[in-house]
Order: sequence, then C-alpha cells, then structure tokens
Amino acid sequence: KQWYQRRVRGECDQVSAGELRDAVCRKLRITAEGAQAFSIWLCSPLLQLQLKPSHYPTALCELWFDLLAQFAAVTEQQAKSDLPIIMLMRNVFYPLGQEKLLIQTDPQARYYLTAEAMFNFLTGRYPVEDELAFKLAAIQLKMEGNKLHNFPPGSLQTISHHILPWDVVKHKKKHPLLIDKRIRSHLGDLMSSATAGTLDHLYISHLWTQSCYRCAFFLGQTEVQGHRKDVPIKVGITPHNVIIWNKATNKTIAELANKDIDTQLVKSESRSGNSSKKIPFDVWLINFTVFASIRKRNKTAVPIYSKQACMMQAMFTRMREESHIHSDKSVRPEIIQGNATEVDSMTRSYDFSNPTLKIGSKEVPIGTKHVSKKENLRGLTLNKKGNKAKKTVVKQTVAAKYDI
Repeated sequence: KQWYQRRVRGECDQVSAGELRDAVCRKLRITAEGAQAFSIWLCSPLLQLQLKPSHYPTALCELWFDLLAQFAAVTEQQAKSDLPIIMLMRNVFYPLGQEKLLIQTDPQARYYLTAEAMFNFLTGRYPVEDELAFKLAAIQLKMEGNKLHNFPPGSLQTISHHILPWDVVKHKKKHPLLIDKRIRSHLGDLMSSATAGTLDHLYISHLWTQSCYRCAFFLGQTEVQGHRKDVPIKVGITPHNVIIWNKATNKTIAELANKDIDTQLVKSESRSGNSSKKIPFDVWLINFTVFASIRKRNKTAVPIYSKQACMMQAMFTRMREESHIHSDKSVRPEIIQGNATEVDSMTRSYDFSNPTLKIGSKEVPIGTKHVSKKENLRGLTLNKKGNKAKKTVVKQTVAAKYDI
C-alpha cells in the first residue's frame, strides 16, 4: 500500500532495489541478516533479472522493452505486450552454508525460502528424481494439514498436478496408481507430531541435496545428437556446476563441474577472415575434456546459442571466482578467513546488463524466428546421456571457423 501511494506521487523513482528489499523484509518480519538472502527481481514470462541494490526498479521497468530486445528471443508483438513484476526472491549469490544457518534463527526467512523452493519444484525449475518428487509431495500435503485418512485409496493421483511437477505427472501418466501408492507410503512415514517449522526445514533440506538448487537459469538452444533441429534448453549455473536441461522434456542433457570446464563468449559480430557470414546469436562455448581411455584425452566443446550468452559468461565467471565463499559447509565466511571481508562480496548482486550496449537504445534488433540447424554453427554434439561429445560431419571447429 505504501509503495502504491508513493508511486502515485512519483516518489518510487527515487527508491533503489536495496531500499525496497529492506522495506519489504521488515514488513515480512525478516531480520536484517535474513534480508541478505533475498534480492529484488524483475520477472515476466519472457525474462527474469536480479537487480543490484543500487538499481532503480521503476526505471528498469520503463526500459523493459529494450531489455527484452537485448536478452530475449521474442517477437516485437510479444515484447510490447509483456510487463514485468517486481518480486522478492532468493539472492542467487547467497552461500548455501549461510542459508543453512539462517533458517535455524529466522523462521520468516525459512518460510519464504521454502515457499520459493516449492514453487520452483512444482513448476519444473528444479528437476528431481521421481522418488524424491513423491517424498516432497507427501511433505507438502502434511504442511497443508492433510492427513492420510483424508484421501481414499486411489484418490491422490487426481490432485497430482497440484503437488507434483508437470514432467513427473506426464512421465507417470500411464501408471496413475503408482503415484498414489508412493505418495501414500511417504505420507504415512511422516510423524503426526511434526510442526510447521520442522516440515519447512525437512522440505528445503531435501532440495539442498540437489545440484539444481540455487541455480541461476538462462534460456538458449544447442545441438543434440538425434535431433534435426536445435533443441531449446535451460542452462543452470551454480558455484560448482553448469547444468543443461532439455526444455521440452525437463530431462538433464549434461552436468559439468565448473573446475573441469573453460568457457568463452563468441559475439554475434564475430566474423571469419575469409567469410562474411554472421553468427545468428551470441555463443557461450563450454570447453571440456572427455577421457576416452587412460592414455587418450579428447578436447571437445558444447556451443550454446542464446541472446543471454553474455549473462551466462558473466555469471559463470563470478561464480567460479567466489566458489570458496559458496562452501556447502555450515560455517560462516568470517570463521573461514578470520575476518568479515567476504561478506561484502557475498551480498552484492551482479549487474547482468552488457556494458558495451546502451540500455534504452531503440536500435537493438528483435529476434523473430527460431534459428534452424542450417543457419547454426556446426560444432560438437552431445549424446543422449550427455556425458560425451562427438564430432559432427563438419570437421572445422567453432574456434577455428570464427578465429576465436
């Protein structure tokens, strides 16, 4: 209400993302320490951006069309009809060890972190194994106050789309009774005396074990063996891993450790010396080594074509630089280093904007079509398991072709 009143008076243009976050956290009774676990985001179905504390949300909302033109492969009509929502969500740079300590002392922060994790799980942003999905569904039913005798045998599959992600429901569509049986089994194992705080802690602790938790998500496309066209993908970047999912099936294509890979950004303006052919999208090139045998090593690469390639490179660079802060051990950074100098580095948000592009420029072209495989670069493709890469018919590598 106060935000709306100040917006009417034109005062919100002077409110930074850091001030807004602190004000919202105070309203939600989250402690000052717990507020560091959250950030202000601009979200829409087409794009999600985490803001720095110094950013001004209303100013960026007015530039949303230009941000979509720069970072989203959408049509002009889609961009004009899209509007962002200012949201309070988890800070992707907040260390997991700090979060494990925080939820023990701040019940409000625990509640909202669990609520966001549940939303990401139910919408398929956190793909997990089927058995863990059934266990999380049982905990959710318990959190909502439901008891086992409230559901007659065979009735749980009728509400499966409310407690399970779409990919699990689709995968088990031919075996609906299995959903009922597995959720009922886990629901019966939960203690009847479990409190709301205990269930919140239990729910989020299961997701802590998943590599997809605390991911920064990006969209793109890549070549996959067995597919004629490029496959739309989601890319998740954490302090320790880079994960690639098939956007259509939500199945993992590849999961690579940050310490084992090297990345490179290839701008769309890059041209080869003998050819004027232009790369359709920016390319985020992931280089890694496949150990085919004890004595043989094959260097290979995975090209990801996306308007968000510069964001992926910036995120990966910072995550790798600050990987020592993101230890999964529940130890405070000042104990590790003997001082609190890392806290400032931990709490600052990253500016996703490309410094070489003037935000607000109307000269940014809008992508209006999916890039076909013929227009795409011919690089290296992943197999179905995602753990190896094979060369395509074109022997020339991306790096050699574009003088990288």
